[in-house]
Amino acid sequence: MPLWAIYHSPSTFTTSAEKSALVAAITDIYTNPAGPALPKFYVVVQFFALESSNFYVGGIPRPSPQNPSSNEPGGDPSIPFVRITIQNIARKIGNDTVRDRFLTRVDDALKPHIEDKGYDWEYSVLETSRDLWKVQGLVPPMPGTEEEGIWRKENKAVKL
Repeated sequence: MPLWAIYHSPSTFTTSAEKSALVAAITDIYTNPAGPALPKFYVVVQFFALESSNFYVGGIPRPSPQNPSSNEPGGDPSIPFVRITIQNIARKIGNDTVRDRFLTRVDDALKPHIEDKGYDWEYSVLETSRDLWKVQGLVPPMPGTEEEGIWRKENKAVKL
């Protein structure tokens, strides 16, 4: 299961259409046959809108209506900042080639929704132990198995 937590200002991702388009791009990273081809229901995306009084970058609220002194280093504090944490459980990144392909797919998925809108942004990826993961109380089938194919087709956890 990938879990994406997207932290953003209330002035970003303001409509269901914007969120749905981003979620579709994220889901495609994992469910596309060229990718790991996970069941769609594995992909979880959460949006957390944070007021600038609860979202600081470099000690400055983002976005901030007040610019710091022109001698301050760093980005323009009036620009919204988007922080994404990604937890991957269902698959591990096995080598540098797979890592680079995955990160490129993430960058490509985010570009029209974040970078092209001029937001400042960053993300990090955490891989957690598959051994400590269950769905509906069930141990998920191993990657590439017939059982995982059933979960993908049914788009839900199925007792096998």
